[in-house]
Amino acid sequence: MRLTESAVTARSLARGPSTVSLRPVRVGDEAQWQRLRLADDARLTPWEATLPPGSPDVLGSFREYARTQNRLARRGEAMPFVLEVDGALAGQVSVSSIRWGALECANVGYWIGAPWEGRGVMTLAVAMVLDHLLGPQVGLHRVEIDVRPDNARSLAVCRRLGLREEGVQRGLMYINGAWEDHVVFAVVAEDRVAEAGFVSRLGRM
Repeated sequence: MRLTESAVTARSLARGPSTVSLRPVRVGDEAQWQRLRLADDARLTPWEATLPPGSPDVLGSFREYARTQNRLARRGEAMPFVLEVDGALAGQVSVSSIRWGALECANVGYWIGAPWEGRGVMTLAVAMVLDHLLGPQVGLHRVEIDVRPDNARSLAVCRRLGLREEGVQRGLMYINGAWEDHVVFAVVAEDRVAEAGFVSRLGRM
């Protein structure tokens, strides 16, 4: 699955890019991913989940991560997207904890490299993923995004998209050495129907 929006700047969906695409993560992305991630290490580390002391889990290599995520994707439990801006790897949007049956829900997380930060690119990418998840292609009913209260840029993405703020989950995730509270934003399929799609809404703003 590849999601693409073209003429992005001309349509006022973001500032600067011509094309924004989302595609599955690949083992072959490792070199580009490492360069971008290491270049932004100081900026991204304060916001990234880590393993708490005593956790039985072990952080693996990028290759292991990509293979695990694609295995989960084949089972319908995840969608690990790479974000590309005009063909260059620019970040990620990860759909996780996809649940079916009576729930039909998922969580979305994201990060973007510094060269594209502050241009509306991530807002557009999240809008594309929400339209995909809540539309007929996937058919989920609810999508949740959890954001630390002090992550101003990530909060701005959710608020610009008009996602409903549902409250705070205390100590939700272990990040950079501490259990951190998160603000919960959520959207249900009926919200998307009312707005005729999140990408469409961005173009009218």
